[in-house]
Amino acid sequence: MERVEYLGHTVNFKTSKPSFKSKKTVWNNPSEWVIFENTQEPVIEESVFLIVQNIRQGRRRPTKMGDMGMFSGLVYCADCGGKMYLCRANHFKPEQEYYICSTYRKDRTLCKTHSIRRVVLEEIVLRNLREAISHVTQYEDDFIQRAAERSLRERDKALAQKKAVLAQSEKRIAELDVIFKRIYEDNISGKLSDDRFIKLSRDYEQEQEQLKAVVETLGREVKQQEQKKTNVRKFISVVKKYTDMTQLDATILREFVEQIRVSDTYTTNEQQKRVKIREIEIVYNFIGAFDFEGAREQSQNAQDKNNAKVGAA
Repeated sequence: MERVEYLGHTVNFKTSKPSFKSKKTVWNNPSEWVIFENTQEPVIEESVFLIVQNIRQGRRRPTKMGDMGMFSGLVYCADCGGKMYLCRANHFKPEQEYYICSTYRKDRTLCKTHSIRRVVLEEIVLRNLREAISHVTQYEDDFIQRAAERSLRERDKALAQKKAVLAQSEKRIAELDVIFKRIYEDNISGKLSDDRFIKLSRDYEQEQEQLKAVVETLGREVKQQEQKKTNVRKFISVVKKYTDMTQLDATILREFVEQIRVSDTYTTNEQQKRVKIREIEIVYNFIGAFDFEGAREQSQNAQDKNNAKVGAA
């Protein structure tokens, strides 16, 4: 179940023909599709559709112990971006099972362990989800405003960075076209030997091909990011389904979470003690990463100030 038409959308330009004379139909890249949202009644809720897609994308074979971890396909290394795999054994107790960076497992020189025990991760994620539910339930209007503003800031910043790299790459491609023409003319006029011309042209062609690949990828990402919208209301509708969450399961995780990023530990000094810290970033469906604890404090402070003003008046 991958068709977005199930959500009530209409998708155009999914296919094309090489020429008007051709009878052959080819599938276009999804980045070239044009989607018109909410043109008809959906046949499935978007939250359910999203769960299915997350399960399909994160699908892995069951472990040798016969099951799949609750976090399967959701946990990633914050540094290298690789998936983190669950390590377990028949002789392990549940509290001994842990996740580890897949890149580190393949080559220890490429990344660090980033290992985290499964029960610790489960506790952290459950606490964050309960914090999210509490905040949205108590400060819904504040949440809508903050989530929308943060999303716009982050999207604009990321788009600006990608567009800058895209512009630089396109400029360099144009420069290489001029260089090709120059070395070709130098070769024809005898200023540049054939061997030297072949070597330079090969190097420039390779650079240009790499840049074209970058331009294609960035162009697609920019287009997708410009079309991506934060849907705070849909996140709120998920929250309202789980107002009394006491434990996690795979269904709840995939309703709320798109990805979990785990950093390696680092040491800091707090109150004259060395403390190890690990950062866990939860990327939520519909709204992306969001600091619910910080937002709750801000909303509480703003409420206290308003109450103080009312009392003084």
